[in-house]
Amino acid sequence: MIYEHVNACIKFETERGIAKTTFKELSRYLHEFADYCQQNQIIVEQVSSDFMRQYVQYRGRGLGPNLIKAVVWSLRKFGAFLVLRSILSENPARPLRHPKMSPRSQLPRYLSETQLKTLLHSAAQKLNKRDFAIVGLICSTGMRPFSVAALKREHFFASDSYIFEMTKGAGYRKAALNTSLTSIIAEYLADRSDDHPALFVNNRNQPVSKSWVQRLVKKAGQDAGLTVNLTCNMLRHSFAVHASDRHGKTITKALMGHHKLTTTAVYTHLSAKRFRGLMNLHAYHKTALRRLK
Repeated sequence: MIYEHVNACIKFETERGIAKTTFKELSRYLHEFADYCQQNQIIVEQVSSDFMRQYVQYRGRGLGPNLIKAVVWSLRKFGAFLVLRSILSENPARPLRHPKMSPRSQLPRYLSETQLKTLLHSAAQKLNKRDFAIVGLICSTGMRPFSVAALKREHFFASDSYIFEMTKGAGYRKAALNTSLTSIIAEYLADRSDDHPALFVNNRNQPVSKSWVQRLVKKAGQDAGLTVNLTCNMLRHSFAVHASDRHGKTITKALMGHHKLTTTAVYTHLSAKRFRGLMNLHAYHKTALRRLK
């Protein structure tokens, strides 16, 4: 039965440490593919590139490019697993191509340095220590909301000013903190009377959730008078942009905990300030300045 191979593939990928959301997507798309195979009376040994291409066309009707890309990615994982188990000699999903996309046009906006200062100044005045620490943590490290919600007391090291952050794939990275943020988190922990292991807890002494962190950031942006719909992902992009402007992509890669520069490139934009600086280095600009003098 193809379902047995699908479940074995999902178990294999889970043991490799994929994220929960990735697990849900992989499980959903592979079980849908198994249903399609059963409807067409196709056994696993008969799965071919043409059949997978036919399925992608069938499944992709009415879907956007991002969802089609997720379907293709899931099929490639399944095909690679079948080759690994010597069920097939070649990965039938290898010839599949992702739909054409314009990722640059879909990237969220980022905050300028002035907007970031406005946000943090407003947060310092209007938020309590816990909420200000969370907003400051995302701004200064680019931390994802699920990582903030997963933080434990034992992950925070005040004496050395760093924190261990859970990353995608259930891994951890060491994120450096500035001294002021370290002091705020330490003061918040000192004021707490509970002994819950979570670093940040709500008013019921339970760990804050990912959705709660997202709502906090959105409200902080509104309270600061920002004209954009502020999100955690926008703050993550903002951190990457300004870190890249100051230190370059190699250091930004280390700061964000990425394994490849290509991953960091997705998060980095060319800021207007950096663009103007580069244009001023252009040979034509220098020649024009000499003529004006």
